[in-house]
Amino acid sequence: MIAQHMMAFFWGVCLLSLGWMTYGEASVPENLDKSIDELKAYYIKDDRELHNAHPVFLRILKDLKVNLEETEQNLLMSIIMDTYNRIFTRMENDSLDEATKEKLAYVQDHLKKLQENYFPGKSAELKTYAETLWAIKENDPVVQRKALFELKRVYREATQLRNLKNKERRRRQAKSSKKQKS
Repeated sequence: MIAQHMMAFFWGVCLLSLGWMTYGEASVPENLDKSIDELKAYYIKDDRELHNAHPVFLRILKDLKVNLEETEQNLLMSIIMDTYNRIFTRMENDSLDEATKEKLAYVQDHLKKLQENYFPGKSAELKTYAETLWAIKENDPVVQRKALFELKRVYREATQLRNLKNKERRRRQAKSSKKQKS
């Protein structure tokens, strides 16, 4: 009985540690996290429209891993990053507060780097999703606040896709180096 409890405890600790490691790999960098929180504090007050069951990106993210292949997931994430770029450009142009403009530019720079390094390109296969994202009204204040509200989750998902891509590349490289040695 004690052995079973010890084994259950051991596996619980292992799973918890694995969860922390996975979450740590896919987390938002501390400075970016702080900037996003400051922007949310600036733009999002008591806003009931944030929770009206019509998310901007989260519904698409839900379908992302279930219905799409890895290359399609990367492509769709690239389109989401493009859409965030348009939203933040509009918010930056509309803002009168210089500190807010700087934070928006900082966040936008992180998104651009993430997109350039890990999610390049576009394809016709995802036209439906792309049209949905491109139809987002980036000048709509409710859409802007919702996008800001969803940003950390989207950023984590993008980072997880990037990490999977890197692991796959390392696996292929290790496999090809083994073949070369043989």
